[in-house]
Amino acid sequence: MEKSGIFNSSGGDRVYNAVDFAAYFGRLVSNGIFYAAASNLQVNVSTGMGIVVQPGAAWIGGYSYENTAPLNMALATADGINPRIDRVVIRWSAINRAINLAVLTGAAASTPVAHTLTRNNDIWELGIADIAVGKGVVSLTSGNITDTRMNAALCGLVNSLVSAVYE
Repeated sequence: MEKSGIFNSSGGDRVYNAVDFAAYFGRLVSNGIFYAAASNLQVNVSTGMGIVVQPGAAWIGGYSYENTAPLNMALATADGINPRIDRVVIRWSAINRAINLAVLTGAAASTPVAHTLTRNNDIWELGIADIAVGKGVVSLTSGNITDTRMNAALCGLVNSLVSAVYE
């Protein structure tokens, strides 16, 4: 099937929806965070088992996300026997028609690993930070946070996919 667009409608012959626009923009801009400032969507410690995600913006599959104010999030209580690694993600959900921040609570283990990112037609995640949660801890330090925003395999920066325009 051939498709073309985006053209003005004439008598209702052109109907477009968000999927059409996202597909268009998704071809021009890569997934990742916008790096207007070093603090864009940066994860910092708060108090106790809390973290705060700084304001910023991201792009997933042609859809935009923006966090306009520091967002506090709580991590689950630490396991008393084994450490774990929690992963902070920006999650695009086709089912929920939204992009939101989420914490993927890791499994406590003697050698913990972070969750694998979900990346399919229904959910696409960008990993912005990994948090080492020690056994029995009741508070976090900045040393517990590994910033993964610049890791292209987990998140990366938004880039234009158009490298040159010729006339």
